[in-house]
Amino acid sequence: MTGPEHSTDFGAAVDLREEIVTTEAGLDALRTEWNEACRSALPPNVFLTWEWTTQWWAHFGRSATLHILLWRDDQGIAAIAPLQIRSVGVGPSRSRVLERINPEAGDYGGAIVVRRHDDVAAALAEHVADLFSRFRISAFMFSRLASDDPLLESWRAATGRLSGRMRTREHRLEGVCYFTDVRNEFSLPKLAKSHKINQRLRRLEEAHQQVEFCYHTGTDLERGLELLLEVHGQRWAERMEELQGLLSEPEREAFMLDAIKALDTQGWVRLLTLSADGRAVAAELDFELGDRVFMFKGAFDPDFGAYSPGQLLHHRVFTDGMARGITIFDFGRGDQGYKQRWANAERSLFTTTTVASGWRGRLGSNRLRLNRALARRLASRSAASAS
Repeated sequence: MTGPEHSTDFGAAVDLREEIVTTEAGLDALRTEWNEACRSALPPNVFLTWEWTTQWWAHFGRSATLHILLWRDDQGIAAIAPLQIRSVGVGPSRSRVLERINPEAGDYGGAIVVRRHDDVAAALAEHVADLFSRFRISAFMFSRLASDDPLLESWRAATGRLSGRMRTREHRLEGVCYFTDVRNEFSLPKLAKSHKINQRLRRLEEAHQQVEFCYHTGTDLERGLELLLEVHGQRWAERMEELQGLLSEPEREAFMLDAIKALDTQGWVRLLTLSADGRAVAAELDFELGDRVFMFKGAFDPDFGAYSPGQLLHHRVFTDGMARGITIFDFGRGDQGYKQRWANAERSLFTTTTVASGWRGRLGSNRLRLNRALARRLASRSAASAS
């Protein structure tokens, strides 16, 4: 792509130039600039990287249309909103929804914002309002915005100023995201003592001749992924009905594995395993971007549960990460007890739904609600017939 597929100038006062990318060739051409923006974004979000986004699109994007928004100023890319337009329902009554490309894959959503959060939010709101006025979409779903993301407040203000043209409903997702800010009166030795890390590791070493922590990357990544899947299978062998997330079904697992391999080419994967006498005890899959570690997926062999191998891996992740200058260890979505024991802060997630004001918005909202109910019913019937 030698130039923007579509460009709009918002004027000298704002000095943001908008581009719309709607083709896979255009998406592919953005890789370098996209990831440079991700490295500079506030806050960092590994689930908005080019690798994560394009892998999701390759696996699940066949039923949607790309609608990626970029805003540039004199310093380069100020923000990227990786969006898609997807139809819900069938026939002439179907609804068209603007949403993030990977709406539920990853703990955090929103957009990549390098600077000028208020201006970016205002430009996005104007763009959405324009789509409503031309009857192109029924709703805009802005999913999984973190409560401490500056874009959330900017988006609230921007949609408020356009309340005559659109209305926005905000939904707070259940649960919280726990994280540890090591700058916030944090003492790893004190935490290690309370979790009896040294005693548990010593007991494991006394029971086995060789205990080894190992990071897997590059040519060794495949082996690390095999060990992760092995202990994950052992962990959930008796509880498959409870399993959720990206390892809960084959298509989602395939996406996750491809995304991990793509992220590893950028040095953003931290896959750590613990073994005893050559047998996998536990595995921890994390992503690292900027000053943050996203503690994404962990599992352990129940036969070694007495040694709390997950806690041993957490301690090693914190030790090694702090040595590299990591300041935020993010446990992501879920309020499990083990996360609380390591965290010293939490954030909430919000999803906003924006529709046009007036009767058009009400009609679009009602139609979308009916189409979603129909889609859920069809999916339930399909699952029942498959079983």
